[in-house]
Amino acid sequence: MMRRLTVILTACAALFGAASAQQWAAETHPLPLNDNLIHTGVPSCSTAGCHGDQVSGIGAGPVVGQNEYFQWASRGEKGAHSRAYESLLTPHGKRIAANLGIGPAHQAPQCLDCHANNVPAARRTERFQISDGVGCEACHGGAQNWLAFHRIGAGHQANIEAGLYPTENPAARAELCMSCHLGSSFENQFVNHRLMGAGHPRLKFELDLYTTIQQHHVVDDDYRARKSVAPGAQVWAIGQAMGLERTLELLIDNNTGSAGAFPELVFFDCHACHQPISDNSANLNWRPNPGRSLGPGAPILNDANLIMLQAAMRVVDPALAEQLESEGRVLHAASQNSGGQFRRAAETLHATAGAAASRILTADLSSPAAARAMLAEVTSTQLADRYTNYAAAEQALFAVQRLTAATGMASADIKAAIETASREAQSPYSYNQSAFKAALAEIAALSSQ
Repeated sequence: MMRRLTVILTACAALFGAASAQQWAAETHPLPLNDNLIHTGVPSCSTAGCHGDQVSGIGAGPVVGQNEYFQWASRGEKGAHSRAYESLLTPHGKRIAANLGIGPAHQAPQCLDCHANNVPAARRTERFQISDGVGCEACHGGAQNWLAFHRIGAGHQANIEAGLYPTENPAARAELCMSCHLGSSFENQFVNHRLMGAGHPRLKFELDLYTTIQQHHVVDDDYRARKSVAPGAQVWAIGQAMGLERTLELLIDNNTGSAGAFPELVFFDCHACHQPISDNSANLNWRPNPGRSLGPGAPILNDANLIMLQAAMRVVDPALAEQLESEGRVLHAASQNSGGQFRRAAETLHATAGAAASRILTADLSSPAAARAMLAEVTSTQLADRYTNYAAAEQALFAVQRLTAATGMASADIKAAIETASREAQSPYSYNQSAFKAALAEIAALSSQ
């Protein structure tokens, strides 16, 4: 598969109406893995005078905290990117590679293109180390041209023009993060069912949550003066829209949408099939879903992003929400019919997801009221009835966590209700939809007060 260039999206999107997200991009920007710039390595960023203040390490720099390197390299959640390469050296990583027959995991492009900043050797300086994993330039782009501007404080726009990737833009960030956390048509960046069968974990992703977990800097007044900061509700919603758009894009793609005589099973809901089989009637777990008219045993497309996007669009554009609902039903029905019918339905929904992304980026979602309205939709009985499968419940839980944060609500009662919902959605094999719905109802009641 050819590597494809991607685009960044700007606030000027309103000028382009309801066009697809990629169509109304103001300028093209390649993702860091394909930016054709020299990558200078983590040491270029981690010096004491830059992002690796060895004296205090507490983030007391005059412009940036200067402790960003320590955040990235920590052994906690914020350091997950720095440990991505290490995971290839674990017994589990070695076992997956052995099952696939691809040689050592830490040398296989199929692994390195997401577990490290695997740019070609010609684009690495002597200080560059592949063992640094997902280092600074894997997200911010090769520093060959922008590092000098960055050091002298020439300004963010000068850095962008010199090749710094604009991660502060929520659509550009989604495009970047999804390439590994959801998959892309880049060579070696698609986790198919074969790879999962070999032992790779199921991919799950929510843009606002993952941004928060992996954020290595403080968003203060100084940061806001230098860069735009998208509100949390917008980041959550654009992640859902572009996640659905990307999934359908890969589903339609002849290279990723099928596996020989079979459809590519990674697009289907894992736990619609991977459930315990039991003679005990108490353990029977199939549930009818009001969003799709499919009976027991039917392969079910993972529609978690679609459900969440409907919740967002009921606030941003109710007519588009109804269109998503209708086209989603058609896609589910078509998945049980001919390949041509299925593809046409996917193409139609793909275009509508792009239109939804356009509307989200041009909408004003900065007020707590917008986040509260989206939270009310996610926790409503109408949508909670759709959380029959674990993947949808998982995304609903992520949404509740991030939208609650965006509203500014932090009462002990709401935190306790979210904790209850988290316990009910802790595992796909113990997921109880009725108990999860009850927890969501409690969150809805508390957040409406």
